[in-house]
Amino acid sequence: MPPKHEQMIFINGVPEKYQMYDRCGFRDSEISEFCWAFALYDIMGDNIITTKQVREALKWLGEEPAEITLITILNEIDPHAKGVLDFQRFVRLMSKFDRTVITEDELIDAFKIFDKDKSGTIDAIELQEVLIKLGFDISALQAEEMIRAADDDGSGECEYSEFIKKIMENQ
Repeated sequence: MPPKHEQMIFINGVPEKYQMYDRCGFRDSEISEFCWAFALYDIMGDNIITTKQVREALKWLGEEPAEITLITILNEIDPHAKGVLDFQRFVRLMSKFDRTVITEDELIDAFKIFDKDKSGTIDAIELQEVLIKLGFDISALQAEEMIRAADDDGSGECEYSEFIKKIMENQ
Protein backbone atom coordinates (compact mmCIF):
# COMPACT_ATOMS: atom_id res chain seq x y z
CA MET A 1 0.00 0.00 0.00
CA PRO A 2 1.34 3.45 -0.85
CA PRO A 3 2.15 6.09 1.73
CA LYS A 4 -0.92 7.92 3.05
CA HIS A 5 0.10 11.24 1.43
CA GLU A 6 -0.24 9.82 -2.12
CA GLN A 7 -3.61 10.31 -3.77
CA MET A 8 -5.41 7.86 -5.99
CA ILE A 9 -5.33 8.82 -9.67
CA PHE A 10 -8.68 8.43 -11.40
CA ILE A 11 -8.48 7.87 -15.14
CA ASN A 12 -11.56 8.16 -17.29
CA GLY A 13 -12.54 4.79 -18.77
CA VAL A 14 -10.53 2.77 -16.24
CA PRO A 15 -12.59 0.86 -13.65
CA GLU A 16 -12.19 2.04 -10.08
CA LYS A 17 -10.56 -1.22 -8.98
CA TYR A 18 -7.74 -0.51 -11.46
CA GLN A 19 -7.10 3.07 -10.40
CA MET A 20 -3.60 3.69 -9.13
CA TYR A 21 -1.24 6.01 -7.29
CA ASP A 22 1.50 6.36 -9.92
CA ARG A 23 0.93 6.54 -13.68
CA CYS A 24 4.65 5.87 -14.29
CA GLY A 25 4.79 8.59 -16.95
CA PHE A 26 2.04 7.09 -19.13
CA ARG A 27 -0.83 9.04 -20.70
CA ASP A 28 -4.47 8.17 -19.96
CA SER A 29 -4.86 6.44 -23.34
CA GLU A 30 -1.89 4.16 -22.60
CA ILE A 31 -3.16 3.34 -19.10
CA SER A 32 -6.55 2.55 -20.62
CA GLU A 33 -4.89 0.17 -23.11
CA PHE A 34 -2.96 -1.51 -20.28
CA CYS A 35 -6.20 -1.83 -18.34
CA TRP A 36 -7.84 -3.74 -21.20
CA ALA A 37 -4.91 -6.14 -21.43
CA PHE A 38 -4.79 -6.62 -17.67
CA ALA A 39 -8.55 -7.15 -17.39
CA LEU A 40 -8.45 -9.90 -20.04
CA TYR A 41 -6.39 -11.99 -17.64
CA ASP A 42 -7.87 -10.80 -14.33
CA ILE A 43 -10.30 -13.71 -14.52
CA MET A 44 -11.38 -13.54 -10.87
CA GLY A 45 -11.83 -9.77 -11.00
CA ASP A 46 -9.61 -9.36 -7.93
CA ASN A 47 -7.09 -6.95 -9.52
CA ILE A 48 -4.40 -9.65 -9.63
CA ILE A 49 -2.84 -11.64 -12.46
CA THR A 50 -0.18 -14.32 -12.29
CA THR A 51 3.24 -13.90 -13.80
CA LYS A 52 2.20 -16.44 -16.47
CA GLN A 53 -0.79 -14.24 -17.32
CA VAL A 54 1.55 -11.23 -17.40
CA ARG A 55 3.34 -12.76 -20.38
CA GLU A 56 0.01 -13.18 -22.21
CA ALA A 57 -1.04 -9.59 -21.41
CA LEU A 58 2.32 -8.37 -22.68
CA LYS A 59 1.79 -10.24 -25.96
CA TRP A 60 -1.63 -8.61 -26.28
CA LEU A 61 0.14 -5.24 -25.95
CA GLY A 62 2.74 -6.16 -28.58
CA GLU A 63 5.60 -6.85 -26.16
CA GLU A 64 7.36 -10.21 -26.35
CA PRO A 65 10.47 -9.98 -24.18
CA ALA A 66 12.98 -12.79 -23.93
CA GLU A 67 12.38 -15.05 -20.92
CA ILE A 68 15.47 -13.76 -19.06
CA THR A 69 14.44 -10.15 -19.66
CA LEU A 70 10.94 -10.78 -18.32
CA ILE A 71 12.27 -12.61 -15.27
CA THR A 72 14.70 -9.77 -14.53
CA ILE A 73 11.93 -7.17 -14.78
CA LEU A 74 9.51 -9.27 -12.71
CA ASN A 75 12.16 -9.64 -9.98
CA GLU A 76 12.50 -5.86 -9.93
CA ILE A 77 8.73 -5.29 -9.75
CA ASP A 78 7.97 -8.23 -7.45
CA PRO A 79 11.06 -8.57 -5.22
CA HIS A 80 9.32 -10.96 -2.80
CA ALA A 81 8.49 -13.36 -5.68
CA LYS A 82 4.80 -13.61 -4.86
CA GLY A 83 4.14 -14.61 -8.46
CA VAL A 84 1.24 -12.18 -8.91
CA LEU A 85 0.93 -8.53 -9.90
CA ASP A 86 -1.79 -5.99 -9.23
CA PHE A 87 -2.60 -3.35 -11.84
CA GLN A 88 -0.23 -0.74 -10.35
CA ARG A 89 2.67 -3.19 -10.53
CA PHE A 90 1.63 -4.16 -14.07
CA VAL A 91 1.83 -0.49 -15.10
CA ARG A 92 5.22 -0.25 -13.40
CA LEU A 93 6.29 -3.35 -15.37
CA MET A 94 5.14 -1.70 -18.62
CA SER A 95 7.36 1.29 -17.85
CA LYS A 96 10.36 -1.02 -18.24
CA PHE A 97 9.60 -1.47 -21.95
CA ASP A 98 10.43 1.01 -24.67
CA ARG A 99 6.97 2.22 -25.73
CA THR A 100 8.38 4.56 -28.36
CA VAL A 101 6.25 7.55 -29.17
CA ILE A 102 5.89 8.69 -32.77
CA THR A 103 8.23 11.59 -33.55
CA GLU A 104 7.12 14.80 -35.24
CA ASP A 105 9.22 13.95 -38.31
CA GLU A 106 7.37 10.64 -38.63
CA LEU A 107 4.07 12.49 -38.34
CA ILE A 108 5.12 14.97 -41.05
CA ASP A 109 6.02 12.06 -43.34
CA ALA A 110 2.67 10.36 -42.63
CA PHE A 111 0.78 13.59 -43.28
CA LYS A 112 2.58 14.03 -46.62
CA ILE A 113 1.46 10.55 -47.71
CA PHE A 114 -2.17 11.60 -47.26
CA ASP A 115 -1.75 15.17 -48.54
CA LYS A 116 -1.54 14.23 -52.24
CA ASP A 117 -2.16 17.76 -53.59
CA LYS A 118 0.40 19.29 -51.16
CA SER A 119 -2.21 21.78 -49.90
CA GLY A 120 -1.32 21.36 -46.23
CA THR A 121 -4.67 19.70 -45.57
CA ILE A 122 -6.20 16.25 -46.02
CA ASP A 123 -9.73 15.91 -47.33
CA ALA A 124 -11.96 12.84 -47.39
CA ILE A 125 -11.09 12.02 -51.01
CA GLU A 126 -7.33 12.00 -50.30
CA LEU A 127 -7.86 9.93 -47.16
CA GLN A 128 -10.05 7.39 -48.95
CA GLU A 129 -7.60 7.04 -51.88
CA VAL A 130 -4.62 6.35 -49.64
CA LEU A 131 -6.49 3.95 -47.37
CA ILE A 132 -7.81 1.98 -50.36
CA LYS A 133 -4.25 1.74 -51.73
CA LEU A 134 -3.18 0.40 -48.33
CA GLY A 135 -5.81 -2.33 -48.61
CA PHE A 136 -8.56 -0.86 -46.41
CA ASP A 137 -12.13 -1.17 -47.67
CA ILE A 138 -13.41 2.31 -46.86
CA SER A 139 -16.38 4.17 -48.30
CA ALA A 140 -16.48 7.88 -49.07
CA LEU A 141 -18.89 8.29 -46.15
CA GLN A 142 -16.49 6.56 -43.74
CA ALA A 143 -13.61 8.74 -44.95
CA GLU A 144 -15.79 11.82 -44.47
CA GLU A 145 -16.61 10.71 -40.89
CA MET A 146 -12.93 10.22 -40.13
CA ILE A 147 -12.07 13.69 -41.42
CA ARG A 148 -14.97 15.18 -39.47
CA ALA A 149 -13.65 13.55 -36.27
CA ALA A 150 -10.26 15.25 -36.75
CA ASP A 151 -11.56 18.54 -38.19
CA ASP A 152 -11.73 20.89 -35.20
CA ASP A 153 -12.49 24.05 -37.18
CA GLY A 154 -15.28 22.60 -39.35
CA SER A 155 -13.46 23.34 -42.64
CA GLY A 156 -14.14 19.89 -44.08
CA GLU A 157 -10.42 19.20 -44.20
CA CYS A 158 -7.89 18.08 -41.64
CA GLU A 159 -5.02 20.54 -41.28
CA TYR A 160 -1.56 19.49 -40.14
CA SER A 161 -2.11 20.90 -36.62
CA GLU A 162 -5.41 19.00 -36.28
CA PHE A 163 -3.73 15.83 -37.56
CA ILE A 164 -0.91 16.13 -35.02
CA LYS A 165 -3.34 16.89 -32.18
CA LYS A 166 -5.45 13.78 -32.91
CA ILE A 167 -2.45 11.50 -33.25
CA MET A 168 -0.88 12.76 -30.02
CA GLU A 169 -4.19 12.37 -28.14
CA ASN A 170 -4.38 8.74 -29.18
CA GLN A 171 -0.77 7.67 -28.69
